[in-house]
Amino acid sequence: MAALKARRLFWVALPAFLAYVVHRGAQRANDFKYPYNVARHLWKTGELAVAAQPRYPVTFHVLLSPLASRSIGVAAAIWAVLSLAAIIGLPRVLARLTGIPRRQQVLAWLPIIACFIDAVVLGQSDPINFFLVSVGLLGVTSGWEIAGTGLVGLAGMIKFLPVIFWTTIVSHRPSWRVFTGIALSVLFGLGLMVAAVGWKPAMEGIQLQWTLIQDQQKPWHLVSRQSDLRPNNESLPIVLARTFGDLGSQAKRPSIALASLPLSVIWTCWYAVLIALAIGWLASIRPAHSLSSRGGWLGMFALTAVIMLAATPICWHHYFLWTLPANLFLLHRRRLLFVVTGISLLGTISQTARGFGCHMFLSLGLFVIVAYDLRRFARDPSTYPTYDTP
Repeated sequence: MAALKARRLFWVALPAFLAYVVHRGAQRANDFKYPYNVARHLWKTGELAVAAQPRYPVTFHVLLSPLASRSIGVAAAIWAVLSLAAIIGLPRVLARLTGIPRRQQVLAWLPIIACFIDAVVLGQSDPINFFLVSVGLLGVTSGWEIAGTGLVGLAGMIKFLPVIFWTTIVSHRPSWRVFTGIALSVLFGLGLMVAAVGWKPAMEGIQLQWTLIQDQQKPWHLVSRQSDLRPNNESLPIVLARTFGDLGSQAKRPSIALASLPLSVIWTCWYAVLIALAIGWLASIRPAHSLSSRGGWLGMFALTAVIMLAATPICWHHYFLWTLPANLFLLHRRRLLFVVTGISLLGTISQTARGFGCHMFLSLGLFVIVAYDLRRFARDPSTYPTYDTP
Protein backbone atom coordinates (compact mmCIF):
# COMPACT_ATOMS: atom_id res chain seq x y z
CA MET A 1 0.00 0.00 0.00
CA ALA A 2 2.80 2.42 0.89
CA ALA A 3 4.56 1.65 -2.39
CA LEU A 4 1.34 2.30 -4.31
CA LYS A 5 0.85 5.67 -2.59
CA ALA A 6 4.46 6.64 -3.30
CA ARG A 7 4.05 5.72 -6.96
CA ARG A 8 0.85 7.80 -7.21
CA LEU A 9 2.56 10.74 -5.53
CA PHE A 10 5.44 10.47 -7.99
CA TRP A 11 3.18 10.60 -11.03
CA VAL A 12 1.28 13.56 -9.56
CA ALA A 13 4.45 15.50 -8.73
CA LEU A 14 6.20 14.75 -12.02
CA PRO A 15 4.05 17.04 -14.24
CA ALA A 16 4.48 19.90 -11.77
CA PHE A 17 8.24 19.40 -11.71
CA LEU A 18 8.32 19.21 -15.51
CA ALA A 19 6.33 22.42 -15.79
CA TYR A 20 8.80 24.17 -13.47
CA VAL A 21 11.80 22.97 -15.47
CA VAL A 22 10.21 24.00 -18.79
CA HIS A 23 9.33 27.44 -17.39
CA ARG A 24 12.94 27.98 -16.32
CA GLY A 25 14.22 26.89 -19.70
CA ALA A 26 11.77 29.09 -21.60
CA GLN A 27 12.78 32.08 -19.47
CA ARG A 28 16.48 31.36 -20.10
CA ALA A 29 16.94 30.80 -16.38
CA ASN A 30 19.02 27.65 -16.68
CA ASP A 31 22.04 26.36 -18.62
CA PHE A 32 20.09 25.02 -21.59
CA LYS A 33 20.29 28.43 -23.24
CA TYR A 34 24.03 28.05 -23.85
CA PRO A 35 23.99 25.05 -26.21
CA TYR A 36 20.63 26.22 -27.58
CA ASN A 37 22.08 29.57 -28.63
CA VAL A 38 24.99 28.11 -30.60
CA ALA A 39 22.77 25.42 -32.13
CA ARG A 40 20.22 28.04 -33.20
CA HIS A 41 22.99 30.14 -34.70
CA LEU A 42 24.03 27.12 -36.76
CA TRP A 43 20.45 26.44 -37.85
CA LYS A 44 19.83 30.04 -38.94
CA THR A 45 23.20 30.86 -40.51
CA GLY A 46 24.73 27.53 -41.44
CA GLU A 47 27.88 28.55 -39.51
CA LEU A 48 29.47 27.22 -36.34
CA ALA A 49 29.86 29.54 -33.34
CA VAL A 50 32.66 27.62 -31.65
CA ALA A 51 34.13 30.53 -29.72
CA ALA A 52 30.77 31.26 -28.08
CA GLN A 53 30.67 27.88 -26.27
CA PRO A 54 33.97 25.99 -26.65
CA ARG A 55 33.14 23.60 -23.79
CA TYR A 56 30.37 21.95 -25.80
CA PRO A 57 31.57 19.67 -28.62
CA VAL A 58 30.89 21.14 -32.04
CA THR A 59 29.06 17.90 -32.80
CA PHE A 60 26.51 18.88 -30.14
CA HIS A 61 25.89 22.15 -31.99
CA VAL A 62 24.89 20.06 -34.99
CA LEU A 63 22.90 17.42 -33.09
CA LEU A 64 20.89 20.07 -31.25
CA SER A 65 20.30 22.34 -34.24
CA PRO A 66 17.03 20.70 -35.42
CA LEU A 67 15.63 21.16 -31.93
CA ALA A 68 16.96 24.72 -31.87
CA SER A 69 14.88 25.46 -34.97
CA ARG A 70 11.97 25.75 -32.55
CA SER A 71 11.47 28.44 -29.90
CA ILE A 72 13.49 28.00 -26.74
CA GLY A 73 10.30 27.17 -24.81
CA VAL A 74 9.46 24.25 -27.10
CA ALA A 75 13.08 23.10 -27.25
CA ALA A 76 13.44 23.26 -23.45
CA ALA A 77 10.23 21.25 -23.03
CA ILE A 78 11.41 18.49 -25.36
CA TRP A 79 14.85 18.45 -23.72
CA ALA A 80 13.30 18.18 -20.25
CA VAL A 81 11.06 15.31 -21.35
CA LEU A 82 14.06 13.48 -22.81
CA SER A 83 16.02 13.98 -19.58
CA LEU A 84 13.19 12.73 -17.37
CA ALA A 85 12.56 9.78 -19.69
CA ALA A 86 16.25 8.87 -19.42
CA ILE A 87 16.10 8.93 -15.61
CA ILE A 88 12.88 6.92 -15.49
CA GLY A 89 14.35 4.33 -17.84
CA LEU A 90 17.70 4.05 -16.06
CA PRO A 91 16.72 1.65 -13.24
CA ARG A 92 15.51 -0.93 -15.74
CA VAL A 93 18.66 -0.58 -17.87
CA LEU A 94 20.90 -0.78 -14.81
CA ALA A 95 19.00 -3.85 -13.59
CA ARG A 96 19.84 -5.65 -16.82
CA LEU A 97 23.44 -4.39 -16.83
CA THR A 98 24.23 -5.15 -13.18
CA GLY A 99 21.75 -7.87 -12.22
CA ILE A 100 20.49 -5.67 -9.36
CA PRO A 101 16.67 -5.41 -9.34
CA ARG A 102 15.16 -1.95 -9.43
CA ARG A 103 13.79 -2.10 -5.89
CA GLN A 104 17.18 -3.08 -4.51
CA GLN A 105 18.81 -0.12 -6.27
CA VAL A 106 17.02 2.43 -4.08
CA LEU A 107 19.79 2.82 -1.50
CA ALA A 108 22.34 3.42 -4.26
CA TRP A 109 20.20 6.23 -5.69
CA LEU A 110 19.77 8.07 -2.40
CA PRO A 111 23.17 9.83 -2.34
CA ILE A 112 22.85 11.19 -5.87
CA ILE A 113 19.14 11.75 -6.50
CA ALA A 114 19.66 15.47 -5.79
CA CYS A 115 22.33 15.52 -8.52
CA PHE A 116 19.87 14.12 -11.06
CA ILE A 117 17.25 16.69 -10.02
CA ASP A 118 19.83 19.46 -10.26
CA ALA A 119 20.84 18.33 -13.75
CA VAL A 120 17.24 18.36 -15.00
CA VAL A 121 16.48 21.75 -13.46
CA LEU A 122 19.61 23.22 -15.03
CA GLY A 123 18.82 21.72 -18.43
CA GLN A 124 22.08 19.78 -18.44
CA SER A 125 22.78 16.71 -20.56
CA ASP A 126 24.19 14.36 -17.92
CA PRO A 127 21.02 12.27 -17.38
CA ILE A 128 20.80 11.65 -21.12
CA ASN A 129 24.52 10.90 -21.36
CA PHE A 130 24.37 8.53 -18.38
CA PHE A 131 21.50 6.70 -20.04
CA LEU A 132 23.36 6.46 -23.37
CA VAL A 133 26.52 5.15 -21.70
CA SER A 134 24.57 2.61 -19.62
CA VAL A 135 22.64 1.35 -22.65
CA GLY A 136 25.90 1.28 -24.59
CA LEU A 137 27.63 -0.88 -21.97
CA LEU A 138 24.56 -3.12 -21.83
CA GLY A 139 24.71 -3.46 -25.61
CA VAL A 140 28.37 -4.48 -25.50
CA THR A 141 27.74 -7.05 -22.75
CA SER A 142 24.86 -8.44 -24.83
CA GLY A 143 27.03 -8.96 -27.90
CA TRP A 144 26.16 -5.75 -29.74
CA GLU A 145 29.68 -4.34 -29.55
CA ILE A 146 29.51 -1.94 -32.50
CA ALA A 147 26.13 -0.47 -31.53
CA GLY A 148 26.99 -0.27 -27.82
CA THR A 149 30.33 1.42 -28.48
CA GLY A 150 28.54 3.80 -30.83
CA LEU A 151 26.08 4.86 -28.12
CA VAL A 152 28.98 5.76 -25.84
CA GLY A 153 30.40 7.73 -28.76
CA LEU A 154 27.06 9.50 -29.18
CA ALA A 155 27.23 10.59 -25.54
CA GLY A 156 30.70 11.93 -26.28
CA MET A 157 29.27 14.01 -29.11
CA ILE A 158 27.05 15.75 -26.58
CA LYS A 159 29.76 16.22 -23.95
CA PHE A 160 33.42 15.33 -24.19
CA LEU A 161 33.80 13.43 -20.91
CA PRO A 162 31.77 10.25 -21.63
CA VAL A 163 34.22 9.04 -24.30
CA ILE A 164 36.39 7.87 -21.40
CA PHE A 165 33.99 4.93 -21.06
CA TRP A 166 35.43 3.52 -24.26
CA THR A 167 38.31 2.47 -22.00
CA THR A 168 35.87 0.46 -19.88
CA ILE A 169 34.70 -1.35 -22.99
CA VAL A 170 38.21 -1.94 -24.31
CA SER A 171 39.37 -3.28 -20.93
CA HIS A 172 36.72 -6.03 -21.18
CA ARG A 173 36.24 -6.50 -24.92
CA PRO A 174 39.38 -5.52 -26.90
CA SER A 175 37.80 -6.92 -30.07
CA TRP A 176 37.77 -5.70 -33.65
CA ARG A 177 34.05 -4.95 -33.29
CA VAL A 178 34.73 -2.53 -30.43
CA PHE A 179 37.46 -0.71 -32.35
CA THR A 180 35.19 -0.64 -35.39
CA GLY A 181 32.47 0.94 -33.26
CA ILE A 182 34.91 3.61 -32.06
CA ALA A 183 36.05 4.35 -35.61
CA LEU A 184 32.49 4.53 -36.92
CA SER A 185 31.54 6.89 -34.08
CA VAL A 186 34.35 9.26 -35.05
CA LEU A 187 33.39 9.07 -38.71
CA PHE A 188 29.72 9.65 -37.87
CA GLY A 189 30.53 12.76 -35.83
CA LEU A 190 32.76 14.10 -38.58
CA GLY A 191 30.13 13.28 -41.19
CA LEU A 192 27.48 15.19 -39.25
CA MET A 193 29.64 18.30 -39.20
CA VAL A 194 30.58 18.07 -42.86
CA ALA A 195 26.92 17.61 -43.82
CA ALA A 196 25.97 20.64 -41.73
CA VAL A 197 28.65 23.18 -42.68
CA GLY A 198 30.96 21.61 -45.27
CA TRP A 199 34.41 20.07 -45.05
CA LYS A 200 36.57 23.17 -44.62
CA PRO A 201 34.38 24.91 -41.98
CA ALA A 202 34.09 21.60 -40.11
CA MET A 203 37.88 21.19 -39.97
CA GLU A 204 38.33 24.81 -38.96
CA GLY A 205 35.70 24.40 -36.23
CA ILE A 206 37.44 21.33 -34.80
CA GLN A 207 40.81 23.04 -34.89
CA LEU A 208 39.45 26.20 -33.25
CA GLN A 209 37.76 24.21 -30.50
CA TRP A 210 40.96 22.30 -29.78
CA THR A 211 42.91 25.56 -29.61
CA LEU A 212 40.40 27.24 -27.31
CA ILE A 213 40.33 24.27 -24.93
CA GLN A 214 44.12 24.10 -24.83
CA ASP A 215 44.52 27.86 -24.34
CA GLN A 216 41.53 28.74 -22.14
CA GLN A 217 39.96 25.76 -20.38
CA LYS A 218 42.75 24.20 -18.30
CA PRO A 219 42.58 24.71 -14.51
CA TRP A 220 45.46 27.19 -14.54
CA HIS A 221 43.58 29.26 -17.11
CA LEU A 222 40.52 29.33 -14.84
CA VAL A 223 42.65 30.44 -11.89
CA SER A 224 44.50 33.11 -13.88
CA ARG A 225 41.28 34.76 -14.97
CA GLN A 226 39.44 34.05 -11.68
CA SER A 227 36.78 32.05 -13.51
CA ASP A 228 34.64 29.19 -12.17
CA LEU A 229 36.33 29.28 -8.77
CA ARG A 230 33.11 29.43 -6.77
CA PRO A 231 32.37 26.57 -4.33
CA ASN A 232 29.90 24.87 -6.67
CA ASN A 233 32.85 23.84 -8.84
CA GLU A 234 34.18 20.82 -6.97
CA SER A 235 36.76 19.93 -9.61
CA LEU A 236 39.79 18.40 -7.88
CA PRO A 237 42.40 20.87 -9.21
CA ILE A 238 40.17 23.86 -8.43
CA VAL A 239 39.35 22.57 -4.93
CA LEU A 240 43.08 22.15 -4.24
CA ALA A 241 43.85 25.60 -5.66
CA ARG A 242 41.07 27.28 -3.68
CA THR A 243 41.99 25.61 -0.41
CA PHE A 244 45.76 25.30 -0.54
CA GLY A 245 46.99 27.40 -3.46
CA ASP A 246 48.35 30.92 -3.77
CA LEU A 247 45.71 32.69 -5.84
CA GLY A 248 47.49 36.04 -5.62
CA SER A 249 47.15 38.98 -3.28
CA GLN A 250 44.37 40.57 -5.34
CA ALA A 251 42.25 37.44 -5.60
CA LYS A 252 39.03 37.25 -3.63
CA ARG A 253 38.86 33.87 -1.93
CA PRO A 254 35.60 32.09 -2.83
CA SER A 255 36.03 29.66 0.09
CA ILE A 256 38.16 29.04 3.17
CA ALA A 257 41.90 28.88 2.45
CA LEU A 258 44.19 26.73 4.59
CA ALA A 259 47.51 27.49 2.85
CA SER A 260 49.11 29.46 0.03
CA LEU A 261 51.24 26.92 -1.77
CA PRO A 262 52.67 27.72 -5.21
CA LEU A 263 50.19 26.71 -7.90
CA SER A 264 52.85 24.55 -9.52
CA VAL A 265 52.71 22.36 -6.41
CA ILE A 266 48.93 22.21 -6.66
CA TRP A 267 48.99 21.04 -10.27
CA THR A 268 51.68 18.47 -9.40
CA CYS A 269 49.44 17.08 -6.64
CA TRP A 270 46.54 16.87 -9.09
CA TYR A 271 48.65 14.98 -11.62
CA ALA A 272 49.87 12.66 -8.86
CA VAL A 273 46.29 11.81 -7.91
CA LEU A 274 45.37 11.15 -11.55
CA ILE A 275 48.39 8.86 -11.96
CA ALA A 276 47.45 6.99 -8.78
CA LEU A 277 43.87 6.58 -10.02
CA ALA A 278 45.10 5.34 -13.40
CA ILE A 279 47.35 2.78 -11.70
CA GLY A 280 44.44 1.66 -9.53
CA TRP A 281 42.23 1.35 -12.60
CA LEU A 282 44.80 -0.71 -14.52
CA ALA A 283 45.39 -2.92 -11.47
CA SER A 284 41.65 -3.57 -11.26
CA ILE A 285 41.24 -4.96 -14.79
CA ARG A 286 42.40 -8.45 -13.91
CA PRO A 287 40.33 -8.72 -10.69
CA ALA A 288 37.28 -7.47 -12.62
CA HIS A 289 37.74 -10.27 -15.15
CA SER A 290 37.73 -12.77 -12.28
CA LEU A 291 34.21 -11.81 -11.23
CA SER A 292 30.92 -12.57 -12.85
CA SER A 293 30.46 -10.63 -16.05
CA ARG A 294 28.02 -8.20 -14.46
CA GLY A 295 30.13 -7.57 -11.36
CA GLY A 296 33.29 -6.96 -13.35
CA TRP A 297 31.60 -4.55 -15.75
CA LEU A 298 29.98 -2.62 -12.90
CA GLY A 299 33.24 -2.32 -11.00
CA MET A 300 35.14 -0.91 -13.97
CA PHE A 301 32.20 1.36 -14.85
CA ALA A 302 32.40 2.78 -11.32
CA LEU A 303 36.18 3.30 -11.37
CA THR A 304 36.16 4.93 -14.81
CA ALA A 305 33.42 7.35 -13.76
CA VAL A 306 35.43 8.59 -10.77
CA ILE A 307 38.54 9.10 -12.93
CA MET A 308 36.39 11.14 -15.31
CA LEU A 309 35.27 13.36 -12.43
CA ALA A 310 38.80 13.78 -11.07
CA ALA A 311 40.25 14.68 -14.47
CA THR A 312 37.93 17.55 -15.42
CA PRO A 313 38.69 21.17 -14.40
CA ILE A 314 34.94 21.86 -14.21
CA CYS A 315 32.86 19.62 -11.94
CA TRP A 316 29.52 21.03 -10.84
CA HIS A 317 27.20 19.40 -8.31
CA HIS A 318 25.15 17.51 -10.91
CA TYR A 319 28.27 15.82 -12.32
CA PHE A 320 28.37 13.56 -9.27
CA LEU A 321 25.38 11.58 -10.50
CA TRP A 322 28.15 9.60 -12.23
CA THR A 323 29.00 8.03 -8.84
CA LEU A 324 25.85 5.91 -9.12
CA PRO A 325 27.80 2.89 -10.50
CA ALA A 326 30.08 2.99 -7.45
CA ASN A 327 27.05 3.11 -5.15
CA LEU A 328 25.53 0.15 -6.96
CA PHE A 329 28.74 -1.87 -6.70
CA LEU A 330 28.87 -1.16 -2.96
CA LEU A 331 25.26 -2.07 -2.20
CA HIS A 332 26.54 -4.88 0.01
CA ARG A 333 27.96 -2.15 2.30
CA ARG A 334 24.62 -0.75 3.42
CA ARG A 335 25.97 1.17 6.41
CA LEU A 336 28.59 2.79 4.22
CA LEU A 337 25.96 3.95 1.74
CA PHE A 338 23.92 5.52 4.52
CA VAL A 339 27.07 7.43 5.54
CA VAL A 340 27.67 8.38 1.90
CA THR A 341 24.10 9.64 1.68
CA GLY A 342 24.58 11.83 4.75
CA ILE A 343 27.87 13.27 3.49
CA SER A 344 26.41 13.88 0.04
CA LEU A 345 23.42 15.67 1.57
CA LEU A 346 25.79 17.81 3.64
CA GLY A 347 27.69 18.78 0.51
CA THR A 348 24.44 19.61 -1.27
CA ILE A 349 23.14 22.00 1.39
CA SER A 350 26.44 23.46 2.65
CA GLN A 351 28.45 25.85 0.52
CA THR A 352 31.40 25.47 2.88
CA ALA A 353 31.40 21.70 2.41
CA ARG A 354 31.26 22.13 -1.36
CA GLY A 355 34.10 24.62 -1.15
CA PHE A 356 36.26 21.94 0.45
CA GLY A 357 35.30 19.49 -2.32
CA CYS A 358 32.96 17.34 -0.26
CA HIS A 359 31.57 15.38 -3.21
CA MET A 360 34.93 15.09 -4.98
CA PHE A 361 36.73 13.59 -2.00
CA LEU A 362 33.73 11.36 -1.35
CA SER A 363 34.06 10.12 -4.95
CA LEU A 364 37.77 9.43 -4.47
CA GLY A 365 36.95 7.47 -1.33
CA LEU A 366 34.42 5.40 -3.26
CA PHE A 367 37.10 4.67 -5.87
CA VAL A 368 39.42 3.24 -3.22
CA ILE A 369 36.71 1.06 -1.69
CA VAL A 370 35.47 -0.23 -5.06
CA ALA A 371 39.05 -1.09 -6.11
CA TYR A 372 39.63 -2.84 -2.76
CA ASP A 373 36.41 -4.83 -3.01
CA LEU A 374 37.17 -5.84 -6.59
CA ARG A 375 40.42 -7.43 -5.43
CA ARG A 376 38.71 -8.99 -2.41
CA PHE A 377 35.97 -10.56 -4.51
CA ALA A 378 38.52 -11.70 -7.10
CA ARG A 379 40.29 -13.79 -4.45
CA ASP A 380 36.99 -15.58 -3.81
CA PRO A 381 34.40 -14.83 -6.52
CA SER A 382 31.76 -16.74 -4.57
CA THR A 383 31.67 -13.89 -2.05
CA TYR A 384 30.39 -11.43 -4.64
CA PRO A 385 26.82 -10.58 -3.63
CA THR A 386 23.98 -12.14 -5.56
CA TYR A 387 20.65 -10.44 -6.12
CA ASP A 388 17.16 -11.59 -6.94
CA THR A 389 16.35 -11.86 -10.62
CA PRO A 390 15.51 -8.34 -11.88
